[in-house]
Amino acid sequence: MLFLTTLRDYLHWHYGPAFHELFQVWLNFLWFIIHFFSIPQLSRSLFSPWKRITEQKQRGFSFENLASVIIIGLLSRLVGFLIRGSVLLVGLMVLALVTVSGLAVYLLWFAAPLIMVLLVGVGFSLILSQTIL
Repeated sequence: MLFLTTLRDYLHWHYGPAFHELFQVWLNFLWFIIHFFSIPQLSRSLFSPWKRITEQKQRGFSFENLASVIIIGLLSRLVGFLIRGSVLLVGLMVLALVTVSGLAVYLLWFAAPLIMVLLVGVGFSLILSQTIL
């Protein structure tokens, strides 16, 4: 009788509070990845100049001044896009990996009691097959 009570309590914990806590841990991992890689901030500032490096326009009109402002601005934005885009791409890949891993762990957690019963059954069948021979 103690075994059945323990089994009932375990299954209640496994599919009740532990299931919810596992989901909360997974959400914490997702939150951490999003904030570690600053995904929202990088998405908003993807085309901003790198380190705010820009050329100030001088007074008066000069083709040389205009060209330097445009070229420095474009180069700074290109460097900013490349660096932010790289970090954003890595962050999104890690986020996808954590999402897929979390789903796999969640499914494994759901099936864990059945897997344990099956493994014990396979173990007993292997033991019995060796003793009969």
